[in-house]
Amino acid sequence: MRILAIADAVSPVIYSENFPGNLPPIDLVLAAGDLPGYLLEFVADKLSVPPVYVMGNHGGYLRDEAAGSDGDRMRRPGGCLDAHLRVVEVGGLLIAGFEGSARYRPGLHQYTEFQFAQMTARLAPRMLLNRHTRGRSLDVLLTHAPPTGPHAADDWPHRGIPAFEAFARRWRPRLHVHGHVHLMGANSPREYVTPEGVRVINAYDFTLIELD
Repeated sequence: MRILAIADAVSPVIYSENFPGNLPPIDLVLAAGDLPGYLLEFVADKLSVPPVYVMGNHGGYLRDEAAGSDGDRMRRPGGCLDAHLRVVEVGGLLIAGFEGSARYRPGLHQYTEFQFAQMTARLAPRMLLNRHTRGRSLDVLLTHAPPTGPHAADDWPHRGIPAFEAFARRWRPRLHVHGHVHLMGANSPREYVTPEGVRVINAYDFTLIELD
């Protein structure tokens, strides 16, 4: 399976009249937040599988043109699957998602470490059910913020989330895809593998992931 992962930037490779023909065949799209809604709808229109997304701390809404005089109403992108606090299945993969970043100022889609811990605990019954009925708890963890570890930044807004690291350590997804931390420079690490064997991949801009 080939996965297109995107986050945090509108890549001219993706938002292009040549897409998706300018890339190898894509089986799944994972959007890890802070992307405009129009980009997600563009990708949804171009592919036969719905993008699976979580919101970043900067949102990704579209103005609701159907609101008439109430033109400031916003809506989520159509044709896409919001994975926040859910497990969705696409292409045989079980995908769980958590939106937002660590709280650093007033605003939407920002949470305390305790709130993130509560969120991950809410999915524990579903993980146990998956393990019993499917033989595995989860295939992909999709978040906006990174876990603690090599991808966490030094500044307060981009710190890692301990609850995500604990969730992956317990339920052992094959992939943890996140955004939020921008990759800058040739030495910025795109991917690492945890001691438990979880591939952690920063989806900033875009990247292609091969999954057996």
